[in-house]
Amino acid sequence: MKLYLLMILLTLALASTLHAASEYTITNRHRVIEETTLNPNTVPVGTKLPAVSFTTLDGKTHNLEILTKQGAVVITFLATECPVAQRYTTRLKRLHAEFPTHTFIAVYPNENDAIDEVKAHVAKSEYTFHIVKDATGKLARTFGATMTPQTFVVDTQRTLQYRGAIDDNRYETRVKHHYLQDALIATRDGASVPVQETASFGCTIHFPETAFPDEVTYSEHIAPILQKQCQACHRQGEVAPFTLADYSDAKAWAREIAEYTQARLMPPWKPAPGYGDFKNERRLTDTEIEMIAYWVESGAPAGDLDAVPPAPEFHDDWALGEPDWIAEMPVEYEIEPEGEDEYRQFIIPTNFETDMYIQAVDVQPGNRKTVHHVIPYLDVNGEARKLDAEDPKPGYVTEGTGPGFDSVGSLGGWAPGMTPVVLPEGIGYLLPKGADIVMQVHYYRTGHLERDRTRLGLYFSKTEQTTKLRIGDATNSKFVVPPGADWYAVQAHEDFKRDVYLLATMPHMHLIGRDMRLVATTPEGIRHDLIWIQDWDFNWQDIYHYQEPLFLPAGTRVDLVAHFDNSAANPTNPNDPPVPVGWGEKTTDEMCIGFLYYVKASEFSPE
Repeated sequence: MKLYLLMILLTLALASTLHAASEYTITNRHRVIEETTLNPNTVPVGTKLPAVSFTTLDGKTHNLEILTKQGAVVITFLATECPVAQRYTTRLKRLHAEFPTHTFIAVYPNENDAIDEVKAHVAKSEYTFHIVKDATGKLARTFGATMTPQTFVVDTQRTLQYRGAIDDNRYETRVKHHYLQDALIATRDGASVPVQETASFGCTIHFPETAFPDEVTYSEHIAPILQKQCQACHRQGEVAPFTLADYSDAKAWAREIAEYTQARLMPPWKPAPGYGDFKNERRLTDTEIEMIAYWVESGAPAGDLDAVPPAPEFHDDWALGEPDWIAEMPVEYEIEPEGEDEYRQFIIPTNFETDMYIQAVDVQPGNRKTVHHVIPYLDVNGEARKLDAEDPKPGYVTEGTGPGFDSVGSLGGWAPGMTPVVLPEGIGYLLPKGADIVMQVHYYRTGHLERDRTRLGLYFSKTEQTTKLRIGDATNSKFVVPPGADWYAVQAHEDFKRDVYLLATMPHMHLIGRDMRLVATTPEGIRHDLIWIQDWDFNWQDIYHYQEPLFLPAGTRVDLVAHFDNSAANPTNPNDPPVPVGWGEKTTDEMCIGFLYYVKASEFSPE
């Protein structure tokens, strides 16, 4: 009865206000609001949609590009109070079961649909597909959605193939045309969609007001974002190509700031939210990204520049205080202005007479404009010295990005913007007595002759009994990615035979990698999402430390799934035309490794 009364009230209330509007009408056929024409302001069929990311109610982040690589995607906009949308509950579940190769997503865009109401509605409807609360209206605007229910079908190339109604009648017994079902059959079978666009009917979307004020200014809104997330690299003498120290900088680069943040290329933080809780995250919220775009479109107003918050203090010296021991490149090295990026290894003898445990490592680049990252490897057999002797320049290079020998371990790593990570008390990297530190420095060409002499600062563990930080891995070295394959899956796994605490992880691929996900499953069937990098970038690799050690009991299996794009359309593919690519040390070869940093639970217990 309530739904029936709501339908009558909806029809009567909106007939007088919207019947005359050019984009909507109420017809005798449906007796609810319907689009009069296919709105020219919406996203037309045939559009290649952006690789938009979104977070589902369970806290998982997904990316449209990744999802479409796995099959066609169905996005349906719903509302908890729209009677027409509710009428389609059973039909949507039936289609979801009928097309298991398609990814179904239900989006709730209405401002008046609170998250708790959405959760209750989903539970009552017994939906088992992805659910999104589109709090800012971002997804609705991306797809050009105007009504609920309204559905969109996106093919494996991220191209919009269908937009409109689910079928032609809200009463299931009167349906004559099954538009969505026909579109799903066509995308499944690789055929043309017979009807690509239809007028939607039901309820209009109640777009939320922006989560920020009408006037967004640099002084009040943008400066705090740039100070917190950008200025560590975008300041004088750092690796970023321009500074963002004040309003004049931000206004000059406003368009670039908006474009790169919307594409989530900056700040360079790769793990998707919801797949591991990491220290030192560098990530903008959706609201911050939209606020930046709104500020740029509004002409980048300054506001009261006297009210800009004080600039943050950055540690150009040692962030953790004076190190216990400093390892420095033997000599200054010159980096030529042109050519590919260079990965050069420099040998630093330690000459310690006993094993040492390192709780933290800091890096002082000698030239922040050219140093892209630093990884200190460990050599106990003198292999690196032989390679150094064969190279006429200081240090040596290898054919790939590895150190060129079987390292017994590393001391972590550094990249611009990183805060040094201090391992938990009682845990340390083992630095064997007499080992050489082989410091790999990744140099970026600036167009000018540059000079560098980078230093490492080591902080020793002070506890009497220190537990060794161990490094395991899930690795597949037997794969070959065929030419032309644009979403080639590679799997690997690692089994823990004893109880452990997992402290960090590091995915590793080369140039044609696309994504990598690691999931741990305990013997009891409990799943832990360890990390998912959905948009792999070879130039931004890191060791990701968890906020808290993760206990994994004996018998836990870590599964790795990665995908590679060896197509001609991949701009990072080093081969033109594409050739088969398999495991190898060269950058143009590939790797598939998920490093796992852990300690034995028998040797360590978190406080």
